[in-house]
Amino acid sequence: MQNAPSPRSRRGASALFFLTALLALGADAVRAASPEWEMPATSHKDVKPYVDVTALQAVTLPAPPAEGSRDDRDDVAAVLARQQVDAARRASAEADGDQLYDRFAPLLGIELRRERFPALIALLNRSVRQAGQPAFAAKTLYKRLRPYQRLSLDHVCGRSGRSAPDPDAQQRTSYPSGHSTYGWTTALVLARVAPDRAPALLARARDYAESRLICGMHFPSDVEAGRQLATAVVSQLDLNPEFQQDLLRARAELAAAR
Repeated sequence: MQNAPSPRSRRGASALFFLTALLALGADAVRAASPEWEMPATSHKDVKPYVDVTALQAVTLPAPPAEGSRDDRDDVAAVLARQQVDAARRASAEADGDQLYDRFAPLLGIELRRERFPALIALLNRSVRQAGQPAFAAKTLYKRLRPYQRLSLDHVCGRSGRSAPDPDAQQRTSYPSGHSTYGWTTALVLARVAPDRAPALLARARDYAESRLICGMHFPSDVEAGRQLATAVVSQLDLNPEFQQDLLRARAELAAAR
């Protein structure tokens, strides 16, 4: 007769199951997290913002629409409508979810790599880190659920099958959109580096933000809040002498490569 499993082996099996479940959740959570700013991917934990602008969220952003309100219903309808995009646009939205600078660099006619453009990468990293301060302060404050956490969606970036309730919903909140904040910050800064490419860069930022609706990760009011925050942050950067010095270095670096 086969021996019954020991308590230790049962605990081990339970731990393995739990770890497997966590890894599966983690694979899905990647698409809800921040994009890779630069490629190849590198840690940005030591990047220092120019100034602390965390308080900007309090003076820039209204509260998100209350669940069930008219504005919230409009948000829901917009996300559901974007479930119908074609395969090419969905693939572009998936790529936008994964990457940041590489989604804008082709408009400058370059590959944006730190070994070739160290000043430009440093400028972008410090600017994006600064924009993240108020964005994540607002996320912590409002804790709005994402579309895929509330709705049954057929298409969610990085996930297979219909969306289901998220057991970690309060850790991956929707308002404002971090991707939208980062995308608009990147576009606005690059538009200052290369003013001749500003219209194309800003159009790309709009598409980059809309990708979050297509992905089922954000509502329109989330991505609009990201645009508002990015605009407020970059307006503050325009007044910062250190940012202006770094901007001149980045312009010279890009000009030498074009």
